[in-house]
Amino acid sequence: MSVQDNIASFSVAHLPIVKEYAQRMGLVEKIDSALNCGMHTSPGKIVLGLIMNILCGRSPIYRIEEFFKMWDVPLLLGEGMTAEMFNDDAIGRVLDRIYDYGTWKLFSEVCIQVFQNFNVDCSIIHQDTTSVSVWGEYIPGSDDPMQINHGYSKDKRPDLKQFVLSLLCVEGNLPFHAGILDGNSSDKKINGNIITELPRIMARYGAGKHEFIYVADSALATKDNLVLMKDDIQFITRLPENFGACTKLIGTAVADTGSWQDVGQLSCRVVRGRNICASYRIQETTVDLCERKYRALIVHSDAHDKRRKKRIAKAVDKDKATLDKAVDKLRCKKFFCLPDAQAAAKDFKQGDFHQVSFVFEEHPVYGRGQPSKKKERTAKKMTYEVVGKVSENREAIGELQEKAGCFVLLTSVPAEKKSALEILKTYKEQDGIEKNFGFLKDPLVVNDLFLKTPSRIEALGLVMVIALLLWRLMERAMRRKTKEENSTLTGWNNGKTAKPTSFMMVSKFISVVVAIKNGERSLFTPLNKVQLAYLNALDVHPDVFTEIDLMPAGVRSG
Repeated sequence: MSVQDNIASFSVAHLPIVKEYAQRMGLVEKIDSALNCGMHTSPGKIVLGLIMNILCGRSPIYRIEEFFKMWDVPLLLGEGMTAEMFNDDAIGRVLDRIYDYGTWKLFSEVCIQVFQNFNVDCSIIHQDTTSVSVWGEYIPGSDDPMQINHGYSKDKRPDLKQFVLSLLCVEGNLPFHAGILDGNSSDKKINGNIITELPRIMARYGAGKHEFIYVADSALATKDNLVLMKDDIQFITRLPENFGACTKLIGTAVADTGSWQDVGQLSCRVVRGRNICASYRIQETTVDLCERKYRALIVHSDAHDKRRKKRIAKAVDKDKATLDKAVDKLRCKKFFCLPDAQAAAKDFKQGDFHQVSFVFEEHPVYGRGQPSKKKERTAKKMTYEVVGKVSENREAIGELQEKAGCFVLLTSVPAEKKSALEILKTYKEQDGIEKNFGFLKDPLVVNDLFLKTPSRIEALGLVMVIALLLWRLMERAMRRKTKEENSTLTGWNNGKTAKPTSFMMVSKFISVVVAIKNGERSLFTPLNKVQLAYLNALDVHPDVFTEIDLMPAGVRSG
């Protein structure tokens, strides 16, 4: 903020757009009606302020009051709101009230309303988990919603305590159900709990048990979970390698070279002029597991080949080194007849990825003493050496490389509902939820001293997931618009893109500054063509940058 000649100026960046989408979600009203804190300040606006903070780089909570002193608070949060309202006590009371009300109950109520407002498709549900590492001791309490303790660290920080974040998303990356769990929670058990609750969860959204498909990683495929799902839940998952059927299916598919269906690339991502996306081949069959027959899709990915190339090369090199050593050891042995040498060569253990061919060298053994110069020296007997030559088994290495590029998808979805290719495409949409974890895992926020209680961590987790939902809704709107109009927006490095991201959008509005004179707001610099194009894609009117009390969403048009 700056003040000169009775004119105040504030950077507002993209936050008026965030406010607009929060209004379309009905967020503030839903939170206010649910919490009913009896506070002078609206708890919904406190939550919206936290969301704006998260979507502006995520300052520590103890600095949010300082953060809002740099922004036009009345424009962003309404008349009467000030930066001082975002003090530690006010934020703490709201977080505590969220937890008392029911953190994920509140999130569910928000999502039901939002999904109705935005007409979200809930037919495909994606699930995944991640671990979030934290600093500090976090002594367990009997009333804590989860135990912050040591467990398998997906952050690769086993020295730190952690909690586990579980997320369910629809349309690839729109979160609609979440949970913060003990740091040593098992993904397999988490999936089992979700399976039990999923029909009840989906009933809130009007979906029957056969009207949605549950997609999860290989932790879903356990004998207990398969029994739990029975005929009630249709699913797509990856069959883990610890199932003997997985190795057998891949081996059969690799041997049956004529049955592969080449489906090519499922997406296009160009880096430095080169498309780096994987190409796929598929085979479909069936497999019997837990007294039921499932569809099994064997998938070959050339990206898998690249990722495992070093591991394969290491295994091949190790195999050769082992054989070289064994061949040298065998050559040091002396055999007194050719049949013994041949028998030793026959008994030699070949390598997994190399083969050894042998020749037999004959060496004469002479008697003692100086050989005579007058007659030819006569050998008393002959000995034999086994000389081996190590060469690559191209067929075995090729089979290994082919198998290394394969994985198996297991599904109970009938073929008439989704083809094999559609099953693969649906599973690959898991990357949407994986990208969401990068958004949510922010140690600067989570590890703040202000959040030394697990209940407040859970409540802040709710705020962050709502921020993620809003972020993805903006992205969803832009991509739908470009698809409908067959248009593009300006992306990175002034390139054109049909798949804009919210982060791209944010980067275009960094320079937006509002001036206030005599209570009237105006833009220091008119919005440029790129900014107006993004507003059109978001269906947001430029007045959001200068008007406090706007008409309800849907009345305005961009």
